[in-house]
Amino acid sequence: MAPRNRPKPRITWWMRLRRFFYNLESPLQLRGTLTRLSHRHRHPFLALLRLLLPLPTWHFRLPDPVPIKTMLNNVALLQSRKAAADLTNMRSVPLWRARDTPLRALYRIYEAVAAREFYAVGSEVEYFWYQSGGAWAAHRIPDPCDVDPVRYAILACIAEELARAFNWRMSLGLRRDKSKHIYRKTFEDPLPSFTPETAPSWTRRVAPIDVEWIANLPANFLDSAGRLVLEEGGENPIFAQRNIIIDTGHFYTV
Repeated sequence: MAPRNRPKPRITWWMRLRRFFYNLESPLQLRGTLTRLSHRHRHPFLALLRLLLPLPTWHFRLPDPVPIKTMLNNVALLQSRKAAADLTNMRSVPLWRARDTPLRALYRIYEAVAAREFYAVGSEVEYFWYQSGGAWAAHRIPDPCDVDPVRYAILACIAEELARAFNWRMSLGLRRDKSKHIYRKTFEDPLPSFTPETAPSWTRRVAPIDVEWIANLPANFLDSAGRLVLEEGGENPIFAQRNIIIDTGHFYTV
């Protein structure tokens, strides 16, 4: 039996208009943001409204810093803080990224380093790298003026290592704006020059950790010279200058 000729569906102007608006996507990606927010919020539109309202200021405030003694090797605390902030989800939300700050990210890296949860360091460094706005240049990381000299020393080392790691990435042709990555047909093709990142000037004023400041830490966090051990056998020179033992391979991912 021959198939019946079905009439071609009529596409109305309203259907075309709806498709036009559906295909529109703003830089804020509000539709995708609502989808993400719906995973964790009963009222995603209300959660989106809170992201849009600049209260008390546009940029999120810095949470109260965690003392080094509390944070050391405390993976459970790190994970609970990440879960409470819904970090894995929110780092993909453009509105949240726009309200985040370099200093908040610096402290998140500090927490991961102190907890010795190095995979979390890698993801946070990657996030920092792709925050390509001018305020996120390594040399523009604000001085935290941290009152804890041990934590201040760790923060300074992280800021200096970020500049070094970002230059390494750019030497491979990567750029902080993903759309500007440089691709080569062969390894022999030259890479164009780039403007190197530099560490913020305030780090030069941060003193090394005095062994007396950490003498009350458990013995497994100190080496024979009394230096702070965040990773056994670590040999990073930037951290070593401030009496911190750690490796930083987790800063160097692509």
